Amino acid sequence: MPKMYGWVREVVPESPADRAGLQPGDLVRSINGNLVRDLVDYRFYVADEELVIGYNRQQEQHEVRVTKGIDENLGVLFGEEPTPFIRQCANKCVFCFIKGLPERFAPQPGMPHGMRSSLYIKDDDYRYSFLFGNFITLTNLKELDWQRLDEQKLTPLYVSVHVTDPDMRRKMVDGPRAGEIIEHIQRLGSMGITCHTQLVLCPEFNDGELLDRSIRDLIALRPIVESISAVPVGLTKYNNMLKIGDLPTLRRYTREEAEAIIDQVETYQREFAASDPDGNPFVYLSDEWYYITEREFPPARHYGLYSQIENGVGMTRFLIDQWARSKRRLPARMPEQRRVTIVTSTMASPVIEDLASDIKKIENLDTQVLPVVNKFFGSGITVAGLLCGQDVLDALHENGALPDLILLPRVMLDNDGVRFLDDMTVEEFKAQLQPARVEFVRNAPETIDALRSLAGIAQGGERKLVRVQSRL
Repeated sequence: MPKMYGWVREVVPESPADRAGLQPGDLVRSINGNLVRDLVDYRFYVADEELVIGYNRQQEQHEVRVTKGIDENLGVLFGEEPTPFIRQCANKCVFCFIKGLPERFAPQPGMPHGMRSSLYIKDDDYRYSFLFGNFITLTNLKELDWQRLDEQKLTPLYVSVHVTDPDMRRKMVDGPRAGEIIEHIQRLGSMGITCHTQLVLCPEFNDGELLDRSIRDLIALRPIVESISAVPVGLTKYNNMLKIGDLPTLRRYTREEAEAIIDQVETYQREFAASDPDGNPFVYLSDEWYYITEREFPPARHYGLYSQIENGVGMTRFLIDQWARSKRRLPARMPEQRRVTIVTSTMASPVIEDLASDIKKIENLDTQVLPVVNKFFGSGITVAGLLCGQDVLDALHENGALPDLILLPRVMLDNDGVRFLDDMTVEEFKAQLQPARVEFVRNAPETIDALRSLAGIAQGGERKLVRVQSRL
């Protein structure tokens, strides 16, 4: 991670920063006398209309006064967007994702790449929770952190609760002050900070009566707690059936157990939806439960503002409805015979097949949906976001002759869109699929744009940006 925040990469022309004389290469040190430690500080202090910016240029210190509108952007783009000095997680959660990875940098049999190194950073940083929606445990906050939270009102945060019973949370999270989760959330509330919470459920750990208790305890903390999500534990071949201490053996949920979880949670959902003016159920089930049980996904109104969509809550419904609104833009025909392969995960393949039925109506286009089995992490990992480049390559080559266009979920790649989980680069990936055209798409509109491009239809006009990307 970068050792210092504030290097100016670009200054937007005619912006307040440009008019004040800031230049690329400057180092922003302070705003109105406040040290700029990271992106959170910058966003907090730059909100004022009158600014005194302290900066370094070629090792010389300068100050400049800037006047801007309350809603006006300063116009500075930084070279290092992430916050420096990631707060590492001190916990030893029984289901930690790191335990589901192979040994760091160790190539696996038949796969030339090791894992992307950033996967081994075990963060538990409240700044990332505020900025990007990362879930944190609240176990490692020092008094200075609490003071900063109070000063800057970093809300909402996303909190991994898992279970509210103190003894069980100490066993599952195994970290400092793990049993004080209720007190920590109450302290956030005293500062005017709200949170969205998640319960990662493990069979025979924190379900059953403990799940009831967790939901009731978090309900009692409303409106500090804005929502609860229940997510099934995800286990790779590296940590499936792992035994830790006197806890039950880690394993995946069976279909029958998942049915029971849905029935249990739906009791609370009906209760709250009936009493809430907007029909908000307050407690949500992630999409995996519906895939495991093959139950129908709830309608869009069930998810309200989709507050936990990045946690896999309502993502499938969002995609289905987005496709229904966008599919009218599909081309009617291809100018000549073409073939397209849509790569997806094994979990989502029934939904993607259903959406692809509209694509199959395009004249002169042979359409195939290709579910890829996750050999790297094990077939029990069924989401596209955990597919590795080599597994996808193998599946495409085993599938036969390459098509004209290959569509893949963008979520397979890192934030910069350059690497798979197994450290394979996009360039390496595409080089092995020539002459096929390869497109990574985030959502329904981008999928349709790729098909229109294949049909030779120019993309005209402005497109509305859609932040949410499908993990299917």
